[in-house]
Amino acid sequence: MNVTEMCAARREELLGMWVERFISSYPLQSAGFMRTSTDPFANPVGQTTRASLGVLFDAVIGLDASPRQVKAALDDLIRLRAVQDFTPSQAVGPLFLLKDILRTALLDPDSAEPKGRMGQSGREERPRARPSAGEILDGCFEAEARLDSLALLALDLYAADRERIFRMRVDEVKRAQSSLLRWAQRQGLSPEGSGNSCSGEGNA
Repeated sequence: MNVTEMCAARREELLGMWVERFISSYPLQSAGFMRTSTDPFANPVGQTTRASLGVLFDAVIGLDASPRQVKAALDDLIRLRAVQDFTPSQAVGPLFLLKDILRTALLDPDSAEPKGRMGQSGREERPRARPSAGEILDGCFEAEARLDSLALLALDLYAADRERIFRMRVDEVKRAQSSLLRWAQRQGLSPEGSGNSCSGEGNA
């Protein structure tokens, strides 16, 4: 048994802890709804968060994962953070919470003790040997390095999303100003019209 197999054997437990801590980084009211509602239509943020973190968890612990699928999952996750007006550290920081979860699960000698399972013959098979402390530590470092790489990519994605949002807001303001100017011109209240009117009154 290696570190990847140890984490995979406890995937639902460890992933659930990461999802819970990640959701806790949202405002209290939003976090409460994201925890309680499992309807993907009523709670798309919670659904996307769970699905994306599941893909990222598998990539971090070393399971086979498509780079395209991992990037798409990270992109979906960070886009949700970008529209919440989080700072870069607030947006990306919760990714690092997985480090503590994995360290606790892997380095505690009693937390991940391998258990036997029933074989095809109906007899309980002997559990596979637990890796040595050095192997576990190396596995932790490798997982954390993969997580660090994802976090760096997340910062790039966050910056791109924020720039896109900023441009959309600027374009929205420009459209609003343009509409207001056209309306003012139709009403004879445009800056040009006001200036001519004042000039005429002064000459009179």
